Amino acid sequence: MNKILSLLLVVIVSAGVAYSVGHHEKADAPSKKTVYERVIESGVLRCGYLAEAPFTIIDPQTNKKSGIAVDLAEKIASELNLKVEWVAEINFGTFTEDLRNGRFDAVCASLFTLPRGGRIDYTQPYAYVPVYGYVKKGRTDFDGRLDSMDWSGVTVAGLDGEGATTAARKKIPHAKFMILPETAQIADMLLSVVDRKADIGFVMPTVFKNFDATNPDKLQRIQTSHPFYVFNVSFGVRSDEPAFKNMLDFEMRNLKSEGYIDALFEKYDPDHLLFRSQSLYQ
Repeated sequence: MNKILSLLLVVIVSAGVAYSVGHHEKADAPSKKTVYERVIESGVLRCGYLAEAPFTIIDPQTNKKSGIAVDLAEKIASELNLKVEWVAEINFGTFTEDLRNGRFDAVCASLFTLPRGGRIDYTQPYAYVPVYGYVKKGRTDFDGRLDSMDWSGVTVAGLDGEGATTAARKKIPHAKFMILPETAQIADMLLSVVDRKADIGFVMPTVFKNFDATNPDKLQRIQTSHPFYVFNVSFGVRSDEPAFKNMLDFEMRNLKSEGYIDALFEKYDPDHLLFRSQSLYQ
């Protein structure tokens, strides 16, 4: 009987010690660093990007990056004594998860501010981008009818996960959509209009300018008194990183009030195809 009691006591004491050690180790385990802490300590801002002129322009020979978003990210980093590491081009279908799993710290690009299920937060806007409709050269049946069109008989070209496509689905839900996979390019979407697979596609005027340079006189902008949609354009960050977002916002406000962002637009968008952000001081 005494042996049984002794054995039972050993088991109880061992269990208590195991719990105590495990609990102590768990309490002493270092907490995971926030993005803000990691960036400040490492001195590196890791950016995802999106090849979309004039925001991000990539030299095919050297892979050197320039453009409104690129120069802005580099300037923000310089002001914070950081350097930028351009990690990878984003995929519309996975970039919110890439942010969450730490593949990059921010999407330093021309992101349209869409809800995206609360999986992402945005810095304050640094630009406002109009989106227009483009149709096959010679078509006039859309002119002046943007708000009165019967969209049920219209096929809209789109790209899965892309901002203008998302806006079109919400604004004209009765239209038919021919959606290309997220791995396709916006140029592929516009080519589907050229090939008569779709009636219309919605893009920024700067995107169309680049498309028209390599596919001249294939498409034209519909005549309308106003854009189909206007987007806020921002950098993207994790939704649970307020300190990191505030740091970027602070620098963007300063650069906006100093006129630096306006100067970037004058450099990369001399034709004023995009809408400028409003400076705090004129």
